[in-house]
Amino acid sequence: MGSVRRAGSMIGATLAAILLAGCTPGPTGAVPASESPSPPVAVETPSPTPTPTVDPITTVDGLVARPQGLELRADDVTVTTLPYMSSPEEAIAVLTEVFGTPPVEEPYDGGNHRPDGVHHHWDPFVLDERFYDEGRRESENLDWVVWPRFAVYFDGPAVGPIVLSAANGLQAGDAWSEAEADESFDDDVWTCVGTSIEAEAIEVPADRPDRVNVVVSPSDDGRSVKWIGAPEMEADGCA
Repeated sequence: MGSVRRAGSMIGATLAAILLAGCTPGPTGAVPASESPSPPVAVETPSPTPTPTVDPITTVDGLVARPQGLELRADDVTVTTLPYMSSPEEAIAVLTEVFGTPPVEEPYDGGNHRPDGVHHHWDPFVLDERFYDEGRRESENLDWVVWPRFAVYFDGPAVGPIVLSAANGLQAGDAWSEAEADESFDDDVWTCVGTSIEAEAIEVPADRPDRVNVVVSPSDDGRSVKWIGAPEMEADGCA
């Protein structure tokens, strides 16, 4: 009998162990292999399309004569300035791009007040290249306002879509009365050519007039502005 009881006890213990093993939970949060999350898929970010570069010179719609240089503007914002003492060749190259065509060239002989030179025409715009003696300019300390390497003249209000004007908006062809009525019109500034409509003081050697100007000239009948030009230096006398 004792052997039977021991055998029954052993069987009971074995069954209990099996039952307990079957009820033991697996690791907390375990996910079956078939349900494991897929690795993230790399998404290729498209490269931004480069913005075409626009040459600002191609946007120029106005040229403005100022005392020290020619301003190139687009929507009334200055794109660049061509100083009158800078290279005429470089200025001509820029203006050729602005106007879309090279200029007509007209050489001329100088006189008492001007050296030989070349008028570069984009009618009615003129770039007056002047061949001053560069050695004498340096030896005699002749400032650029006295001997500019080039000057400009507006003989009309526009070259195609490119508007030509002074800083106050005055244009060739406007009524002379408009020029006289403008507060910048100053016939007390003595210039050998034209009347000042914009004056700018600059540093010059002692005892010399110190204002460089944009000037206007009347038509033959005095009724309209014939042309606008710059630079024209204030003078203490004209021969």
